[in-house]
Amino acid sequence: MEATGATQLNPAQLNILRLMSYIDTEQEQNELQDILLQFYRQKTDRLLLQFQKENNITQQTLDDWSNQHERTPYNK
Repeated sequence: MEATGATQLNPAQLNILRLMSYIDTEQEQNELQDILLQFYRQKTDRLLLQFQKENNITQQTLDDWSNQHERTPYNK
């Protein structure tokens, strides 16, 4: 896709905008924002679990990584 300076919205984005036309209050806006944030948190969690499974990363691996001390040596 060529960058033209103008942003084109995809069909999903346009649909969200149409749905937002029904929002009447700030409270409804906040509720929708919370729902969208929850959706993306869940999606991120699923992707992370998939990555861990595909790369055989266990809790022990994460614990080992958290205890590693890989520092850049500084020359004086």
